[in-house]
Amino acid sequence: MLSGSAAAEIRDYTFRGTSISGESDDGSVTDIRAKAVNVGFRYEGLDEEPEEATVELQVVHGGETETIDEATTEVSGTSQSNVALGKELAGSVLDHDGLSASDFKAEEDSSTTEKNVALRLKLTVNGVNGSSETDLNVVMRNTEADAGVGGEADGEVVTEEEDDPDDDPDDGPVEEINAIIEDINAQLENVDPVSTIEDTSNETIGALIDEIFTQVTAEIEAQAGVEYDVSTPAEAREAAENASLPPIADALNNAADAVEEIAALADYTIDDGGDGGNDTVAEINAIVEDINAKLENVDPVGTIEDTSDETIGALIDEIFTQVTAEIEAQAGVEYDVSTPAEAREAAEDASLPPIADALNNAADAVEEIAALADYTIDDGSDGDGGDGENDDSDTVAEINAIVEDINAKLENVDPVGTIENTDDGTIDDLVAEIFTQVTAEIEAQSGMEYDVSTVAEAREAAENAPLPPIADALNNAADAVEDIRNLASQ
Repeated sequence: MLSGSAAAEIRDYTFRGTSISGESDDGSVTDIRAKAVNVGFRYEGLDEEPEEATVELQVVHGGETETIDEATTEVSGTSQSNVALGKELAGSVLDHDGLSASDFKAEEDSSTTEKNVALRLKLTVNGVNGSSETDLNVVMRNTEADAGVGGEADGEVVTEEEDDPDDDPDDGPVEEINAIIEDINAQLENVDPVSTIEDTSNETIGALIDEIFTQVTAEIEAQAGVEYDVSTPAEAREAAENASLPPIADALNNAADAVEEIAALADYTIDDGGDGGNDTVAEINAIVEDINAKLENVDPVGTIEDTSDETIGALIDEIFTQVTAEIEAQAGVEYDVSTPAEAREAAEDASLPPIADALNNAADAVEEIAALADYTIDDGSDGDGGDGENDDSDTVAEINAIVEDINAKLENVDPVGTIENTDDGTIDDLVAEIFTQVTAEIEAQSGMEYDVSTVAEAREAAENAPLPPIADALNNAADAVEDIRNLASQ
């Protein structure tokens, strides 16, 4: 017998590609495919511990239900709060006995047929069921000329005509950008949604970016009564730093992330007004404030008003002076470091993890400040005969430190190999190995496969990950690769 409180449900699953379309010169359809990815579920209150759970992808029409794909995964425990299925479900809508290709055919030239069917994900564990359901809207157009096949990422109308990828080269970016827009719109409850786009011209993308910031700030005002006037990611992030409530900061930062991702997809250059001096000072001072938040026994590091070499050099000296003074005050250990390389070397030999963290954090902060101010850090290594060997050694050491941080999180796969130089081939191989091993570790721990080879792909996969630890692992890998490439290019 099952207890009265037993329950099972699909984890807040959002179907994507729930409005799909296609076209052919006679309006006919060969197949309609549906797909569900990154499925997660939960269950609780079972009297007996289960061995497995089954998730079915179903088509519901005319009161009848047809399972078009299913997958089973091992589970344990009478309650689980967040389980990843780890498999993709896909099948043909036309496998439903009550549906046929002719139901979707557009008979007349230039005519359109539109039909809704229901997609359902059904979970079964120890006889307890839960489900999530949505409508799938299928639109079929009859065209007089040849046309390619259309379809969203997780649904597809298939015709007998071949799709020419050169017919519409903008489909990929447009589709990805519109998916980002839909994510934004899902957070807008009180204002009109941001409009989707049909092309990636500079005019279109510029107008889209303006609309995103306008609607997001209008939503903030509607919910919190606070007005913001931002038009660039830099302005949005600066406003987020000073936001009075975490949800406001999140909304502004998310808008900035979305705009930057859209600009990258569309190869669009964001105009930040041409004078980033004040923004740079603000960003550097924010880093300084983060440092000061950890200084409990010494005077805080002073903020700056300009980014001249003299100012930045003095700031870097002060950061290392105050951080090492704080270490001495707390741990009684003296350090004399004046460059990131020296700080990292000292961190490797530190007797306590908090000391190593403080030294590495100071090194990270100084490098970030130098990058923002376009300042060259003098590490004193002028005895290399002009061939840059010492500089390269420092860079190799920093990159290998990042690799070791990655390896510390790999429990089930081989560690990523360290490097001995920073030539392009070595860095490319290292990046490939990082993504390979991190995704292999994710698969080992959760059963979910990911195929990512770039920072953008990793971040996109992270956005759709069903579990926070998976998203963190993918984002951390992306961060590491960005840091490595930045170091190798210096």
